[in-house]
Amino acid sequence: MADTLRMGAATSHPGVASPFERLAPLGFGTGLLVICGFMLASFLIAGFWFPYWRVADMDFWVVYNAFLLNTPLPQEYFDHPGYLSILLLSYWLRALHAVGLVHVASLSGVPPVSDAAGFADTWMRATQAGRVLSFLFMISYVVAFSCLVKTIVGDRRIAGLAGFFLACAGGLTMQMRIMRTELLATGFFMIALLILIAVAKQGERAWRPAAVGLASLLITLGMLNKIQILFLICALPALLLPFGPETAPRGGFWRQSRYARPAVAASAIVAAVAVYLAKDIVIAGMAGRIGASLRIGSAIYLPALAAWIGIAMTVYALLWRVPATETLAAMFAVIAGCMIGLLALDIRYNVMNAVVVFHPMEQMFSWASGAEPDIVNASTRYAFLLRSIVGVIARHVYLLHPSSRPTIFIEWFVVAATVIAIHRRKWMLVAQVAPLMLTVWCVDTLSMGRGLKQEYFTLTDPLIIIAAALLIAQLAELQYHRWTYRLGALLIAANAVISQFEPVKQAYLRKEGPEIWCHLYPYAVRIEHYPFCPPSPGRG
Repeated sequence: MADTLRMGAATSHPGVASPFERLAPLGFGTGLLVICGFMLASFLIAGFWFPYWRVADMDFWVVYNAFLLNTPLPQEYFDHPGYLSILLLSYWLRALHAVGLVHVASLSGVPPVSDAAGFADTWMRATQAGRVLSFLFMISYVVAFSCLVKTIVGDRRIAGLAGFFLACAGGLTMQMRIMRTELLATGFFMIALLILIAVAKQGERAWRPAAVGLASLLITLGMLNKIQILFLICALPALLLPFGPETAPRGGFWRQSRYARPAVAASAIVAAVAVYLAKDIVIAGMAGRIGASLRIGSAIYLPALAAWIGIAMTVYALLWRVPATETLAAMFAVIAGCMIGLLALDIRYNVMNAVVVFHPMEQMFSWASGAEPDIVNASTRYAFLLRSIVGVIARHVYLLHPSSRPTIFIEWFVVAATVIAIHRRKWMLVAQVAPLMLTVWCVDTLSMGRGLKQEYFTLTDPLIIIAAALLIAQLAELQYHRWTYRLGALLIAANAVISQFEPVKQAYLRKEGPEIWCHLYPYAVRIEHYPFCPPSPGRG
């Protein structure tokens, strides 16, 4: 393989455009504008105009609960728990209502079922407003992701392509036009991960603990919306440990300044105040109960997770020679960021949101056991695990289980490039990429508990793209290989086309009517029934 690469590689000369440069000929800013334009066209062609009941699995619940908050009435949906998606949509509807773009922003204004046309128009406008909000979330995510990748790899072409592939990721492509809770949650987590990688590579800075605290805040906000990112949080120490400063540590604020210790004391005070303010949320959340019970409950696994992160920060400090003062300040910043994030629950407090956030494994087990009964039975649990592993292999081979997940093709590149990195003895690069890919495969295996649905691609596809960006940046010879342009163009085309399969199917090929969702509506206790559904017993 190495001989083939040497024979196929072009020589790098200053002023000569490499095959890789031909794949990203535009400037970074212009490239992002083109990507955003592509996303907007896709959104308008297949997405914005979906009937309001087309993807009612989540659209219905988020709009319904946003209506409740604006009435004001208590939130009724807590499964993910979806708190931020519901809260932000409620404010978004109120803002659009104030300028006259949405006529109804609360449940009290929804026309009665007898006015079928008015009822449908109200729900359609509110759902479209939510879709626009999701699109804005996605635009922000892609731009922030691209900018942070550029900071990490130092190459605008790689960053631009990373943003494009993120925009084409199968799960995210659908989520920018519907109201799924994964978009916000994984967006917050991935931005936090990239911030942590960036500050780790930059080395000691006076403000680095503050950046760590910001990352902790973002990750906590992600947990408030989708508890499945708990799996990614567990992997965070392994993902970050291989990333250290690119230059040897020198004297700096945390080593030499006389203000270092007062800064640690200040960070400890901020953390203590944040803990005090959030203590009631923590106590209420831990005291609550979820239907499913596990042998090891949240009172054990959440402190264990906190200890795991604390130990990992200590090991990181020893490995990369981080001063003790900075390490302590960063630990206090993590606590402060987490507690400040929890305080967001106080904006529209409902104890059930706190209970779900503090019992994530129990909540996920309840849903998974409903979808896969073999998880509950000890005698069949290992058989289910084996089937999950086989299922994940089939999906990542792709030919055995095709899907609208074009990021799998980027994963194939990552695997091949990692083999080349091993042959080149670039062990640090391998150490950085391997945890990213292992996390992808492990989280996908866990997601098989719900059938690894398309929306769960959102949890892991960005990790594949980050791994690819690291590899192409540090294996510079690949940018000049004679196959680079052809294979790169094929990857770009495949991602652009395959990513649109699901939106086009939902917009133009699905034949089912709205009645397929009638089983959901009886759970919305404040709605009599939908015009296309029969009244529930005892209502209407």
